[in-house]
Amino acid sequence: MPLERLISARQLTIPVLHEIFQTARKMRTICQEKGRTNLLADKMIGLVFLEPSSRTLLSFQSAAQRLGAGIVFIQGVGSTSFEKGESLSDAIKVVSGYCDLIVARLPKSGDAQIASDASCVPFINAGDGGNEHPTQSLVDTFTIIEELGTLSNLQYAFGFDPLQSRSIHSLCLVLSQFENIGFDFISPPELMAPRWLVEQCTERSVRVSQSTSLAELKNPDVIYLNRLQEERFPDRSLFEKYRYEYRLTPEEIPASCRLILDPLPRVDEIALSVDELPIAGYFRQAQNGVYLRMALLAMLLGRDIA
Repeated sequence: MPLERLISARQLTIPVLHEIFQTARKMRTICQEKGRTNLLADKMIGLVFLEPSSRTLLSFQSAAQRLGAGIVFIQGVGSTSFEKGESLSDAIKVVSGYCDLIVARLPKSGDAQIASDASCVPFINAGDGGNEHPTQSLVDTFTIIEELGTLSNLQYAFGFDPLQSRSIHSLCLVLSQFENIGFDFISPPELMAPRWLVEQCTERSVRVSQSTSLAELKNPDVIYLNRLQEERFPDRSLFEKYRYEYRLTPEEIPASCRLILDPLPRVDEIALSVDELPIAGYFRQAQNGVYLRMALLAMLLGRDIA
């Protein structure tokens, strides 16, 4: 495994992706046939989650336990020494003395780099503010390639908060390495994709467009939605203005669409009636999170599986 730490999706080159995907498929087979393995029975995983999480936290817990590892964790700020003014660096230095690998979800953009620099054990960024979510991009790309057989030669649509969605940011950074792809960002005018993301994707020859309506979609193969990031709105009235306006229903899905993904939780962005469609892949996507995170834990800790 060429990585010792995972901070950004920029580290996930195509060869690294394929190596992780191969291992994830092996982990899926273990889960389906045996349920668990003792590959990491001598290891302890530290989970430091200072922002709310369901899928990422639970899938990392499941991944660690299915690999036979122990777990120590911090969930939320209120019951920790952060309430007493302890710095992030000090806390991570302490936790890294208790475990063999740290997974952290942190509230501010850039916190993951600070925490990684402080850790003396391998470190995984499980989301740092509105910046990035690299393990989610692994889950997403694995789901796409397992469902469609490729990551190239596809048109992708992203909505509805590309400005603030760390999942969209990381996924676009990974996908932009592949050939002949296009991105269409759909959002209210105030929530359009950040300039840095558009520029980086354009530099990599991605066809990029921005729309304010689902009706303007350009024959997407994949629709990737994420809720409006309520907790990141400085003005809640803007969230309330758009939360019901931007919503995918079966009637709005173009005939070209072959897969619909969402990192979840779903709030208002996808109608429940979409769940009945075979192209609705978001619950399969969530399940894939366990296999990808099992692969990542094992590989960062230098354990191979035959």
